[in-house]
Amino acid sequence: MPRVEAWELVKEFLFPGRSGARAIPPLDGGLTPNDALERIEESIDELPEPDDVVRDVFGSLYVTTADKVVRRFGLNFAHHEITATVPGDAGAIALDHEGGLLVCVAGLGLVRIDQGGGTEVLVDADADGVPTHCLTDVAVAGDGTIYVTDGSLRHHGGDWVRDLMEQNALGRLLRYDPRTRRTTVLARGLAHPSGLTLTADEDALVVSEAWSHRLVRYPLPDPGRPEVLRDNLPGYPGRISRASGGGYWLALFALRTQLVEFVLTQRDYVEEMMRTIEPDLWIRPALRGLDSGLEPLQGGQIRKLGVIKPWAPPRSYGLVTRLDPDGYPVRSMHSRGGGRRHGVTSVKQYGDRLFIAVRGGDEVLITRAGDAR
Repeated sequence: MPRVEAWELVKEFLFPGRSGARAIPPLDGGLTPNDALERIEESIDELPEPDDVVRDVFGSLYVTTADKVVRRFGLNFAHHEITATVPGDAGAIALDHEGGLLVCVAGLGLVRIDQGGGTEVLVDADADGVPTHCLTDVAVAGDGTIYVTDGSLRHHGGDWVRDLMEQNALGRLLRYDPRTRRTTVLARGLAHPSGLTLTADEDALVVSEAWSHRLVRYPLPDPGRPEVLRDNLPGYPGRISRASGGGYWLALFALRTQLVEFVLTQRDYVEEMMRTIEPDLWIRPALRGLDSGLEPLQGGQIRKLGVIKPWAPPRSYGLVTRLDPDGYPVRSMHSRGGGRRHGVTSVKQYGDRLFIAVRGGDEVLITRAGDAR
């Protein structure tokens, strides 16, 4: 690999953010680390890499996992059945006004699954014919209008890390009108938009941009003048959903680290790393640890007596935060460096219960909303 100048590395660690990027904020206040995710006892753990969840009016829980939509039902959601199999990895999921399931499928677009299990592709391109193969989230308005985020025009599915390493801003915000069956682009040039939700009065959309670490508010019906709701988050924000009583729940699927932030400034280094090393071994954020001696570590994360220190700079991490209506974190639940519930991709509230999809931990956690500290 090309040699990284030692003095440049020292400067970045002594004076973080001076190289052009903003310094990573500390985890304090409402984001103070704890082990709340690790302490949750109720979970559904027979689901490989669950990505998102939605609950219907009958109490059934639908979970996207690999190329399937699985329905969990009954006492403690102990029973399950496969609702549908889709031609790609199933991601974000929502209910439409007719009780159908809307599923974002990697490499394809937005698919609707009716109550009989039949499938229909609603969105696979915008009005100009540009494919929508990286849909990351979906939200349905009161009038039936569907909004989706398209993370990247170049990469989809497990290649999200390539999009980060290339520092792309190729994402879009889209609107689908079920009456005209037309998909229009509301915003372009977004840094991997990975989540969206409507505000309580549906006068705006709140969109999370993972690679720029921020939340942006787009007014409706004309989103031409967006405003930054929350900037310089300490992690990569994923899906966002409304919380009871106002505000939002936000999943951060990984934390930023000084090592990754520095490496991203060294473009020759990044290009050769991507060309010569397996993606799992890149210096990068991840949804889970490899438990391998080949895994890149920061000095603070090296195991001592077989244990990773919980305060270590993490390659993978688990984090859910409750935001107030202005996007300020008021409390949170963590799985720290030595934990196992990393890579949280979705959190949704139904009544007083939270359903948390932990992709890196292969389970869906269930807890009381008030238990977030």
